Amino acid sequence: MTIEKQREVIRLWNQLRKVEGPAAEELRIQILECFAEQGSAEKGSAKRAA
Repeated sequence: MTIEKQREVIRLWNQLRKVEGPAAEELRIQILECFAEQGSAEKGSAKRAA
C-alpha cells in the first residue's frame, strides 16, 4: 500500500470514529475499497513475478 493510500485510510478511519449511521457505513465502504485495490494490485504483481 502506498503512503498516499495509508494516509487516506487513516483520514477515513478518523472520520469514521466521529460519525454514525449511513455516513459511517459509507466511510466503511471507502476503507474496504482501499484495501480491495491493494489486494488486487498485490495479486497482479504476483502473477507478473511468476
